[in-house]
Amino acid sequence: MNGTTFKLATFAKPNAGPNAKPFAAIVLGEQAVDLAAAHAAYRAARGGQALSATDSIFGLLEDWEANFPLLQEIVAFLEKERSTAGTAAAPSLRALPPVLRPGKMFYAAQNFQEHVDEMIRAGMTPAGGPKFTGEKSTTLPYLFLKAPSTLAGAFDDIAIPQGMKKIDWEAEIALAIGKRGKRIKAERALEHVAGFMTTNDVSCRDLQIRSDRPALRSDWLGGKSHDNFAPMGPWLVPRAFVGDHMNLFIRLTVNGAVKQNGNTSQFIFTPEEQIEYASSMLTLETGDIFSCGTCGGVGQGTHTFINVGDVMETEVEGLGKMRNKFVAEA
Repeated sequence: MNGTTFKLATFAKPNAGPNAKPFAAIVLGEQAVDLAAAHAAYRAARGGQALSATDSIFGLLEDWEANFPLLQEIVAFLEKERSTAGTAAAPSLRALPPVLRPGKMFYAAQNFQEHVDEMIRAGMTPAGGPKFTGEKSTTLPYLFLKAPSTLAGAFDDIAIPQGMKKIDWEAEIALAIGKRGKRIKAERALEHVAGFMTTNDVSCRDLQIRSDRPALRSDWLGGKSHDNFAPMGPWLVPRAFVGDHMNLFIRLTVNGAVKQNGNTSQFIFTPEEQIEYASSMLTLETGDIFSCGTCGGVGQGTHTFINVGDVMETEVEGLGKMRNKFVAEA
Protein backbone atom coordinates (compact mmCIF):
# COMPACT_ATOMS: atom_id res chain seq x y z
CA MET A 1 0.00 0.00 0.00
CA ASN A 2 1.48 3.32 -1.11
CA GLY A 3 1.37 6.33 1.18
CA THR A 4 1.76 6.90 4.89
CA THR A 5 -0.08 4.61 7.26
CA PHE A 6 -2.48 6.27 9.64
CA LYS A 7 -5.10 5.41 12.21
CA LEU A 8 -8.53 6.87 12.95
CA ALA A 9 -9.76 7.68 16.43
CA THR A 10 -12.59 9.34 18.27
CA PHE A 11 -11.48 11.68 21.03
CA ALA A 12 -12.86 14.09 23.59
CA LYS A 13 -10.88 16.92 25.06
CA PRO A 14 -9.80 16.25 28.66
CA ASN A 15 -11.83 17.83 31.43
CA ALA A 16 -14.38 19.00 28.87
CA GLY A 17 -17.35 17.64 30.80
CA PRO A 18 -19.86 14.89 30.03
CA ASN A 19 -21.63 16.91 27.33
CA ALA A 20 -18.51 17.72 25.33
CA LYS A 21 -18.86 16.82 21.68
CA PRO A 22 -16.48 14.06 20.54
CA PHE A 23 -14.45 14.56 17.40
CA ALA A 24 -12.90 12.27 14.80
CA ALA A 25 -9.15 12.43 14.29
CA ILE A 26 -6.39 11.13 12.05
CA VAL A 27 -3.60 9.70 14.20
CA LEU A 28 -0.06 10.00 12.84
CA GLY A 29 2.46 8.63 15.31
CA GLU A 30 1.72 10.32 18.63
CA GLN A 31 -0.13 13.22 17.02
CA ALA A 32 -3.89 13.44 16.62
CA VAL A 33 -5.18 15.74 13.90
CA ASP A 34 -8.78 16.90 14.13
CA LEU A 35 -10.34 15.49 10.97
CA ALA A 36 -12.62 18.47 10.40
CA ALA A 37 -9.70 20.92 10.62
CA ALA A 38 -7.48 18.77 8.38
CA HIS A 39 -10.26 18.41 5.83
CA ALA A 40 -10.91 22.16 5.82
CA ALA A 41 -7.21 22.93 5.27
CA TYR A 42 -6.99 20.36 2.48
CA ARG A 43 -10.10 21.68 0.72
CA ALA A 44 -8.93 25.29 1.00
CA ALA A 45 -5.62 24.40 -0.64
CA ARG A 46 -6.67 21.74 -3.12
CA GLY A 47 -10.43 21.86 -3.59
CA GLY A 48 -11.70 18.69 -5.19
CA GLN A 49 -13.83 15.97 -3.67
CA ALA A 50 -15.04 16.29 -0.10
CA LEU A 51 -15.35 13.61 2.56
CA SER A 52 -18.93 12.52 3.18
CA ALA A 53 -18.45 13.23 6.90
CA THR A 54 -15.80 14.74 9.16
CA ASP A 55 -17.46 14.58 12.58
CA SER A 56 -17.40 10.83 13.19
CA ILE A 57 -15.79 7.60 12.08
CA PHE A 58 -19.27 6.15 11.80
CA GLY A 59 -20.01 8.78 9.18
CA LEU A 60 -16.84 7.90 7.27
CA LEU A 61 -17.82 4.23 7.24
CA GLU A 62 -21.11 5.03 5.54
CA ASP A 63 -19.17 5.73 2.33
CA TRP A 64 -15.87 4.08 3.17
CA GLU A 65 -14.91 3.08 -0.37
CA ALA A 66 -14.94 6.74 -1.47
CA ASN A 67 -13.66 8.19 1.80
CA PHE A 68 -10.58 6.02 2.36
CA PRO A 69 -8.61 7.15 -0.73
CA LEU A 70 -9.51 10.75 0.09
CA LEU A 71 -8.22 10.26 3.64
CA GLN A 72 -4.95 9.08 2.10
CA GLU A 73 -4.80 12.29 0.05
CA ILE A 74 -5.44 14.40 3.16
CA VAL A 75 -2.64 12.62 5.03
CA ALA A 76 -0.26 13.18 2.11
CA PHE A 77 -1.24 16.87 2.10
CA LEU A 78 -0.65 17.21 5.85
CA GLU A 79 2.82 15.72 5.50
CA LYS A 80 3.81 17.75 2.45
CA GLU A 81 2.58 21.06 3.82
CA ARG A 82 3.69 20.21 7.35
CA SER A 83 0.29 21.44 8.45
CA THR A 84 -0.39 21.54 12.19
CA ALA A 85 -4.04 22.56 11.90
CA GLY A 86 -6.08 20.93 14.65
CA THR A 87 -3.10 18.94 15.96
CA ALA A 88 -2.74 17.73 19.53
CA ALA A 89 -0.75 15.05 21.32
CA ALA A 90 -2.93 11.93 21.25
CA PRO A 91 -2.06 10.90 24.85
CA SER A 92 -3.38 14.25 26.09
CA LEU A 93 -6.87 13.47 24.79
CA ARG A 94 -9.53 11.08 26.09
CA ALA A 95 -9.88 8.13 23.72
CA LEU A 96 -13.46 7.12 23.10
CA PRO A 97 -14.58 3.96 21.27
CA PRO A 98 -13.61 4.59 17.64
CA VAL A 99 -17.06 3.73 16.29
CA LEU A 100 -19.73 5.31 18.46
CA ARG A 101 -23.21 3.79 18.51
CA PRO A 102 -22.81 0.92 16.03
CA GLY A 103 -26.05 -0.71 15.00
CA LYS A 104 -24.99 -4.26 15.84
CA MET A 105 -22.14 -5.86 17.77
CA PHE A 106 -21.50 -9.55 17.05
CA TYR A 107 -19.31 -11.64 19.35
CA ALA A 108 -17.87 -15.07 18.58
CA ALA A 109 -18.19 -17.65 21.37
CA GLN A 110 -15.50 -20.30 21.94
CA ASN A 111 -13.53 -19.65 18.76
CA PHE A 112 -10.05 -20.77 19.92
CA GLN A 113 -9.34 -24.41 20.76
CA GLU A 114 -7.57 -23.53 24.01
CA HIS A 115 -10.58 -21.48 25.10
CA VAL A 116 -13.00 -24.29 24.18
CA ASP A 117 -10.96 -26.72 26.27
CA GLU A 118 -10.64 -24.45 29.32
CA MET A 119 -14.37 -23.71 29.37
CA ILE A 120 -15.20 -27.42 29.22
CA ARG A 121 -12.83 -28.07 32.14
CA ALA A 122 -14.39 -25.17 34.04
CA GLY A 123 -17.89 -26.60 33.63
CA MET A 124 -19.14 -23.67 31.56
CA THR A 125 -21.07 -25.89 29.17
CA PRO A 126 -24.67 -27.01 29.87
CA ALA A 127 -25.25 -30.50 31.21
CA GLY A 128 -26.68 -33.07 28.81
CA GLY A 129 -26.34 -33.39 25.05
CA PRO A 130 -23.20 -33.24 22.92
CA LYS A 131 -20.55 -30.68 23.74
CA PHE A 132 -18.74 -28.56 21.15
CA THR A 133 -15.11 -29.62 21.30
CA GLY A 134 -13.70 -27.35 18.59
CA GLU A 135 -14.36 -29.62 15.62
CA LYS A 136 -15.13 -27.22 12.78
CA SER A 137 -16.43 -29.63 10.16
CA THR A 138 -19.64 -30.48 12.02
CA THR A 139 -20.73 -27.04 13.22
CA LEU A 140 -21.12 -23.36 12.33
CA PRO A 141 -19.85 -20.15 13.94
CA TYR A 142 -21.59 -19.32 17.22
CA LEU A 143 -22.29 -15.60 17.52
CA PHE A 144 -24.15 -13.58 20.12
CA LEU A 145 -25.11 -9.91 20.27
CA LYS A 146 -23.79 -7.49 22.87
CA ALA A 147 -25.49 -4.17 23.56
CA PRO A 148 -23.70 -1.26 21.81
CA SER A 149 -24.25 0.84 24.94
CA THR A 150 -21.62 -1.33 26.70
CA LEU A 151 -18.83 0.32 24.67
CA ALA A 152 -16.12 2.11 26.61
CA GLY A 153 -12.91 3.92 25.77
CA ALA A 154 -9.52 2.25 25.74
CA PHE A 155 -8.50 3.87 29.03
CA ASP A 156 -11.86 4.18 30.79
CA ASP A 157 -12.56 2.69 34.21
CA ILE A 158 -14.91 -0.29 34.34
CA ALA A 159 -17.27 -0.64 37.29
CA ILE A 160 -17.80 -4.09 38.78
CA PRO A 161 -21.59 -4.57 39.09
CA GLN A 162 -22.81 -4.68 42.67
CA GLY A 163 -22.74 -8.14 44.20
CA MET A 164 -20.82 -9.74 41.33
CA LYS A 165 -17.70 -11.75 42.19
CA LYS A 166 -16.67 -13.40 38.90
CA ILE A 167 -15.72 -10.64 36.48
CA ASP A 168 -13.54 -12.02 33.70
CA TRP A 169 -11.45 -10.84 30.76
CA GLU A 170 -11.51 -11.85 27.09
CA ALA A 171 -8.94 -10.14 24.85
CA GLU A 172 -10.11 -10.00 21.23
CA ILE A 173 -9.63 -8.43 17.81
CA ALA A 174 -12.60 -6.49 16.46
CA LEU A 175 -13.47 -5.34 12.95
CA ALA A 176 -15.77 -2.63 11.64
CA ILE A 177 -17.98 -3.08 8.59
CA GLY A 178 -17.45 -0.45 5.89
CA LYS A 179 -19.72 -1.81 3.17
CA ARG A 180 -23.33 -2.89 3.51
CA GLY A 181 -24.19 -6.42 2.42
CA LYS A 182 -26.34 -9.53 2.69
CA ARG A 183 -25.31 -13.15 2.01
CA ILE A 184 -21.65 -12.22 1.76
CA LYS A 185 -19.38 -15.09 0.82
CA ALA A 186 -16.29 -15.61 2.96
CA GLU A 187 -13.97 -15.12 -0.01
CA ARG A 188 -15.42 -11.62 -0.55
CA ALA A 189 -15.89 -10.72 3.11
CA LEU A 190 -12.79 -8.56 3.51
CA GLU A 191 -14.19 -6.22 0.85
CA HIS A 192 -16.77 -5.27 3.49
CA VAL A 193 -14.24 -4.64 6.29
CA ALA A 194 -13.06 -1.07 6.87
CA GLY A 195 -10.57 -1.77 9.63
CA PHE A 196 -9.58 -3.54 12.83
CA MET A 197 -9.44 -2.63 16.54
CA THR A 198 -8.36 -3.99 19.92
CA THR A 199 -11.22 -4.89 22.23
CA ASN A 200 -12.14 -6.91 25.32
CA ASP A 201 -15.33 -8.89 25.86
CA VAL A 202 -15.50 -8.33 29.62
CA SER A 203 -17.76 -10.98 31.14
CA CYS A 204 -19.76 -11.57 34.31
CA ARG A 205 -19.49 -15.32 34.92
CA ASP A 206 -21.83 -15.06 37.94
CA LEU A 207 -24.73 -14.58 35.54
CA GLN A 208 -23.54 -16.31 32.37
CA ILE A 209 -24.92 -19.69 33.45
CA ARG A 210 -28.15 -19.15 35.41
CA SER A 211 -28.64 -21.40 38.41
CA ASP A 212 -32.36 -20.53 38.41
CA ARG A 213 -32.77 -21.65 34.76
CA PRO A 214 -30.42 -24.65 34.43
CA ALA A 215 -32.14 -26.04 31.34
CA LEU A 216 -31.36 -22.90 29.34
CA ARG A 217 -28.04 -22.15 27.74
CA SER A 218 -25.92 -19.07 28.38
CA ASP A 219 -27.54 -15.84 29.56
CA TRP A 220 -25.74 -13.52 27.15
CA LEU A 221 -27.45 -10.40 28.49
CA GLY A 222 -26.50 -10.95 32.12
CA GLY A 223 -23.13 -12.42 31.28
CA LYS A 224 -21.97 -9.78 28.81
CA SER A 225 -23.97 -6.56 28.56
CA HIS A 226 -23.10 -4.50 31.62
CA ASP A 227 -22.05 -0.87 31.30
CA ASN A 228 -18.48 -0.41 29.97
CA PHE A 229 -18.03 -4.17 29.40
CA ALA A 230 -16.84 -3.57 25.83
CA PRO A 231 -13.74 -1.35 25.95
CA MET A 232 -12.51 -0.78 22.39
CA GLY A 233 -9.71 1.16 20.73
CA PRO A 234 -7.76 3.32 21.16
CA TRP A 235 -8.14 3.59 17.40
CA LEU A 236 -9.29 1.90 14.22
CA VAL A 237 -6.54 0.77 11.83
CA PRO A 238 -7.73 0.69 8.20
CA ARG A 239 -7.66 -2.79 6.70
CA ALA A 240 -5.18 -1.69 4.04
CA PHE A 241 -2.58 -1.10 6.78
CA VAL A 242 -3.03 -4.46 8.53
CA GLY A 243 -0.64 -6.84 6.80
CA ASP A 244 -2.21 -10.16 7.83
CA HIS A 245 -5.16 -10.11 10.19
CA MET A 246 -4.74 -13.88 10.55
CA ASN A 247 -1.30 -13.61 12.15
CA LEU A 248 -1.47 -11.04 14.95
CA PHE A 249 -0.67 -11.65 18.60
CA ILE A 250 -3.39 -11.11 21.20
CA ARG A 251 -2.04 -10.39 24.66
CA LEU A 252 -3.59 -9.53 28.01
CA THR A 253 -2.16 -8.77 31.43
CA VAL A 254 -3.79 -8.17 34.81
CA ASN A 255 -1.65 -6.08 37.16
CA GLY A 256 1.30 -6.79 34.87
CA ALA A 257 0.95 -10.59 34.93
CA VAL A 258 0.41 -12.19 31.51
CA LYS A 259 -2.90 -14.05 31.40
CA GLN A 260 -3.52 -14.44 27.65
CA ASN A 261 -0.97 -14.77 24.89
CA GLY A 262 -2.48 -16.08 21.65
CA ASN A 263 -2.53 -15.41 17.93
CA THR A 264 -5.30 -14.84 15.42
CA SER A 265 -3.88 -17.73 13.40
CA GLN A 266 -5.57 -19.96 16.02
CA PHE A 267 -9.14 -18.97 15.10
CA ILE A 268 -11.50 -21.90 14.60
CA PHE A 269 -13.77 -19.79 12.40
CA THR A 270 -12.10 -16.88 10.59
CA PRO A 271 -13.57 -13.39 10.65
CA GLU A 272 -14.55 -13.94 7.00
CA GLU A 273 -16.51 -17.06 7.93
CA GLN A 274 -18.21 -15.20 10.75
CA ILE A 275 -19.25 -12.46 8.33
CA GLU A 276 -20.63 -15.05 5.90
CA TYR A 277 -22.61 -16.73 8.68
CA ALA A 278 -24.10 -13.54 10.16
CA SER A 279 -24.93 -12.03 6.77
CA SER A 280 -26.82 -15.17 5.76
CA MET A 281 -29.47 -14.11 8.29
CA LEU A 282 -29.49 -10.33 8.34
CA THR A 283 -28.05 -7.42 6.42
CA LEU A 284 -24.76 -6.08 7.70
CA GLU A 285 -24.76 -2.30 7.91
CA THR A 286 -21.83 0.10 7.88
CA GLY A 287 -20.52 0.56 11.39
CA ASP A 288 -21.49 -2.92 12.58
CA ILE A 289 -18.81 -4.55 14.74
CA PHE A 290 -17.53 -8.12 14.88
CA SER A 291 -15.49 -9.18 17.92
CA CYS A 292 -13.92 -12.38 16.67
CA GLY A 293 -13.30 -14.51 19.75
CA THR A 294 -10.81 -14.84 22.60
CA CYS A 295 -7.83 -17.13 23.06
CA GLY A 296 -7.09 -19.37 26.03
CA GLY A 297 -6.22 -17.92 29.42
CA VAL A 298 -9.47 -16.37 30.63
CA GLY A 299 -10.00 -16.17 34.39
CA GLN A 300 -12.74 -18.78 34.39
CA GLY A 301 -10.19 -21.40 33.38
CA THR A 302 -8.37 -21.06 36.70
CA HIS A 303 -11.23 -19.56 38.76
CA THR A 304 -9.27 -16.32 39.01
CA PHE A 305 -11.30 -13.16 38.63
CA ILE A 306 -11.04 -9.39 38.60
CA ASN A 307 -11.10 -7.40 41.83
CA VAL A 308 -11.62 -3.71 42.50
CA GLY A 309 -8.38 -1.89 41.79
CA ASP A 310 -7.07 -4.39 39.23
CA VAL A 311 -5.64 -3.01 35.99
CA MET A 312 -6.27 -4.93 32.77
CA GLU A 313 -4.15 -4.26 29.68
CA THR A 314 -5.30 -5.63 26.33
CA GLU A 315 -3.22 -5.51 23.15
CA VAL A 316 -3.55 -6.79 19.60
CA GLU A 317 -0.43 -6.55 17.47
CA GLY A 318 -0.36 -3.30 15.51
CA LEU A 319 -3.80 -2.21 16.71
CA GLY A 320 -2.92 -0.54 19.99
CA LYS A 321 -3.01 -1.29 23.71
CA MET A 322 -5.85 -0.55 26.12
CA ARG A 323 -5.51 -0.04 29.88
CA ASN A 324 -8.65 -0.29 31.98
CA LYS A 325 -8.92 -0.10 35.76
CA PHE A 326 -11.74 -1.83 37.60
CA VAL A 327 -13.58 0.18 40.22
CA ALA A 328 -16.49 -0.33 42.57
CA GLU A 329 -19.90 0.54 41.16
CA ALA A 330 -21.12 3.81 42.61
